[in-house]
Amino acid sequence: MGPPRCTIQAMARRPESDRRPAVPSVIGVALGGGAARGMVHVGALKAVEASGSTVGGVAGTSYGAIIAALYALSGNALELERVIRSADIGELWLQAFDFGLHEGAIIRGKRLTDWLDRKFFFGATFADARVPLAIACTNLTTGTLAILRSGRIAEAVRASCALPGLFAPVRLAEGVLIDGGLVETVPFKALATLPVETRIGVHAGVDVSRSRFILAVRRFAASRRGRAFYRRASRLEPGGPFGQMIKGVAVSLRSYSRPVRSPRGAYLLSVEPDIAWWDFHKSPQAIAAGEEKMSELLTALPRLAPFTPRAGSPSGRQALA
Repeated sequence: MGPPRCTIQAMARRPESDRRPAVPSVIGVALGGGAARGMVHVGALKAVEASGSTVGGVAGTSYGAIIAALYALSGNALELERVIRSADIGELWLQAFDFGLHEGAIIRGKRLTDWLDRKFFFGATFADARVPLAIACTNLTTGTLAILRSGRIAEAVRASCALPGLFAPVRLAEGVLIDGGLVETVPFKALATLPVETRIGVHAGVDVSRSRFILAVRRFAASRRGRAFYRRASRLEPGGPFGQMIKGVAVSLRSYSRPVRSPRGAYLLSVEPDIAWWDFHKSPQAIAAGEEKMSELLTALPRLAPFTPRAGSPSGRQALA
C-alpha cells in the first residue's frame, strides 16, 4: 500500500522581498466530496489548528458538507475527529433503507436527514454555528450553484449530498437542490461568501485522468448522441420523479467534463488516500493523510503564492506535485 498522492495547485514562488509570515492567522477552508475519502478533511482541519491558525470560515459540498457542518458547530477539529471516529457505520448504512423512487431516486433521504439531525446536529441552524458556514448545492432547474447560509443545517447537508438517481432532490426556498459538487467540485465560490482572505480548498475525489468510467462519460458528452441527450434533458422541468431523475443524471454526467480548478488567489490541495469511497472503517488512514499533506502545504506557504494567470495562459494556473 503506497503513500497517499498529493498535489498542490495554483501556486507560484514569491520574491524573497515579498514573503508573508509562515502561516496566515485566519484561514478559510473549502471541502469537496469523496465519501470515506473525504475523511482527509478532518485531518486537514486538524493541521490548520495545529499550525496556530484559526479557521475563520468553512464551506462544504457533498460529504464535505457533513464535515464542514460538524466542524462549524463544534469549532474544534479534535472534537470533530472524536465524533467522526465514534460514529456507528452500520447505523449510518441503515439510513439508506428509505424508499425514494416516487421522488426520482433510489433513496428518499429524509430518514438520513432525521438521523443526522438527531445524532449530530440537534436541530441546529446556521445561526448556531461557531464558525461561519456555507453549504454549496446545485439548483436542479437551472443547473447553477446555490449557496446556503441560513435555515436548518441538516436540510442543507441533505441537499448538498443528494446525488442524482441515488438520493432524492430537496425542495427548499432556493429551489430543487442536489449535490453541489456537480457545479463546483471544491466549493470555493461558497467559501468566497465568508469573511476570510486566505482560502484553501481540499479535494479528496478520484483522479479523473485515471478513471475509465469518467473518461467514457466525457466521450459520451462530446458525442452527437450525448449532446442530443443533454439538449432534451435541459428542456425538462424537475416537477415529477421522471423529470427529476433524467435532469439530475444529465447534470451529473456533465459535471465529469468539468476540471477541478482553484480561483485566483486561492490554494487547492488534492489528497488521494489509498482507500475506496466506501471504506469508512479506514478513517484513521484518511485523516492522517489529510493532516500530513495540509501540514506540508502550510509549511510551504512562505515560499508560495497564489498563481496569477498570464495573458494567453490556457489553464490560468500552475501545479506543483
